[in-house]
Amino acid sequence: MSVITQGFILILVFGLYWLCPERRRYIKKRIGNNAIPNLYQVARNLYFMLSKKDLKVRGNLDVLSRGGILYSFHFGVWELMPRRLSQLGFRLGILVNTYKDQGLRGRILDYLLKRFRSNKGVKIFYPDDVFRIVEFIKSGGIFGVLIDGNTFYAKFEKIKRLAGLCNVPLIPFAAYQKHNRGILEIGADLNQIITRYPLHYLWFYRSRQG
Repeated sequence: MSVITQGFILILVFGLYWLCPERRRYIKKRIGNNAIPNLYQVARNLYFMLSKKDLKVRGNLDVLSRGGILYSFHFGVWELMPRRLSQLGFRLGILVNTYKDQGLRGRILDYLLKRFRSNKGVKIFYPDDVFRIVEFIKSGGIFGVLIDGNTFYAKFEKIKRLAGLCNVPLIPFAAYQKHNRGILEIGADLNQIITRYPLHYLWFYRSRQG
């Protein structure tokens, strides 16, 4: 992607920040004087994800050999995790929200996100697809989910119960860029990594689901 694309993403991110007072107050409350550097890093991460750059994998992949649940936050370049593990031969599925209740704009956004996320054969699941999700995990699939909302671990207990129901390991991951090189850590310490790279975290609004 070109310099023009990078510039467009920067303008879009900062534009949404300045045009939405509620989100501006929320991000300032969350990160204080680092709001602008945070937005800049988020824009860089969005460009990295849209470019579909490669990730170097760290950690033990053997724990995923019989399926499992990978969880993380809206941190770094999280959207690239499913694509990278699919390249390595794993069968991936991810949980996403739908925006169809927001009219035509929401349906268009759903369509674009699905096209981007289903690349490399990644399966898309929505919150109502409970039985399909359980079937997918029990058949050996790797299920990816983000657990943050109004708190970092807002949805963790639900995902923990799902892992218990399916009798599969529950494993944290972190995908991020460092010096323009992508890294995917399997078994990452999420608390430590948020402390180490706080500007890579993205959350601008009150969650619809906690």
